[in-house]
Amino acid sequence: MKAANVLNIASFFVKRGVSPLKLQKLLYYAQVWFFVKHNNRLFSSDIKAWKYGPVVPDIWQLFKFIRRTDRIPPKKLDYYITPHELTNHLQEVCDAYSHLSGSQLVDLTHNELPWKLSRIGLLSDQPSNKPVIIFTQTTREFILDNGKIPYIPPKPSRGDYSDQHL
Repeated sequence: MKAANVLNIASFFVKRGVSPLKLQKLLYYAQVWFFVKHNNRLFSSDIKAWKYGPVVPDIWQLFKFIRRTDRIPPKKLDYYITPHELTNHLQEVCDAYSHLSGSQLVDLTHNELPWKLSRIGLLSDQPSNKPVIIFTQTTREFILDNGKIPYIPPKPSRGDYSDQHL
């Protein structure tokens, strides 16, 4: 299957009412889990290892004027058609992660191999343009549950990246 346009994927999540911060993390999880399932990339845009976790810079540029924790108004993104064969995958991502807050998603991504390996040699608050490393070895901790993305139970935020600081 040809890689999807990241705007199609972002549109799917924006329609469901997400903040810019949450959108970035859902895009990351959509990419990671698609790789786990199909050993291929969902979209071709790079994901970078920024301070608050994985970010797709092209999408960040579209919403940088909106506070990270505010919902993206649906009118801020022209709706793109999400290919039908991807909607089930994206809905699984929503089912597994959309109940988590932006800060919980930041904490979660900071504890996962793709982001941690991409940040080696950097201070925790140091800017970076390094790509998030998504391949077989870095995604080994992502295990499907009967072929589905498992539900991630909420955990209290550590406070390092709480919503009040984002």
